[in-house]
Amino acid sequence: MPKKTKESTKTAPTLRTIVQANGREIDVTNIAADALKAYKSVHKRKVVSDFVIYVKPEENAAYFTINGEGSDEYKIDL
Repeated sequence: MPKKTKESTKTAPTLRTIVQANGREIDVTNIAADALKAYKSVHKRKVVSDFVIYVKPEENAAYFTINGEGSDEYKIDL
């Protein structure tokens, strides 16, 4: 009779990215996904091939570029 194997009950670890600056901790784990979602909610038909986030803890903000172009409206408060 073949030996029974246990099914794996392990779960994937929680992955987080924390930026420490100016005596604070800022969770930026989902910042790219949140920024892209916010952008797409306003610009539904624009194709995004390049999306870059620039985190500036000293300003409590993150800025992003879409397809190499920036704008004053491409900002997220942290």
